Amino acid sequence: MKDTDLEFQQLLEAEVAFHGHLCGGQIIGVKMAMAGLRELGIADPKGKERKDLLVFVEIDRCATDAILSVTGCRPGRRTLKILDYGKMAATFVSLKSGRAVRVSVTTASRKQAEQLSAELTPTYGAKDAYCEALRRLPEEELLEIREVFVTLKPEDMPGSPVSVITCEECGEQVLDLREVVRNGRTLCKPCAGQGSYYRVRKEDG
Repeated sequence: MKDTDLEFQQLLEAEVAFHGHLCGGQIIGVKMAMAGLRELGIADPKGKERKDLLVFVEIDRCATDAILSVTGCRPGRRTLKILDYGKMAATFVSLKSGRAVRVSVTTASRKQAEQLSAELTPTYGAKDAYCEALRRLPEEELLEIREVFVTLKPEDMPGSPVSVITCEECGEQVLDLREVVRNGRTLCKPCAGQGSYYRVRKEDG
């Protein structure tokens, strides 16, 4: 077994323990994270290089848990940003060098994995065969890796909030310049009419 294969297996086992079960998204996420770290030259993201990495993830599925597990980046530390574009992709940014790489799943990989899975099904069973197919799919067939530019603002960086204001409509606090000035009033985004995921439930009477 090659060192990279052993590392992948160890990282995957740790992710399964964290996530609770094995699925294709975790295999993809571990491979994405390993590729991103390798391209940036980051070998110890949870140790001495833990302050050197920031990740933008473009989907809210199992792969995100895998990237979190492998890199140690977390939303609470402001080092993992979840931008739910519904894309199996993530951008890894070195805060030390300024370099960034976007790792995404290739369009052709799904069909390739399904074809390989069909061949493996008699041995592994349908579900396990698909996971095994993703394990075996070469990185160059599964992933596309591109160097990109990412502009980081002070309010997006880890650390203490750069600002705290109070919305003039709802009275709740808004951190890190996420407020909106509308008709001379300082508002949170929902109160400024940018939409909210919830509605207040009014009590009868």
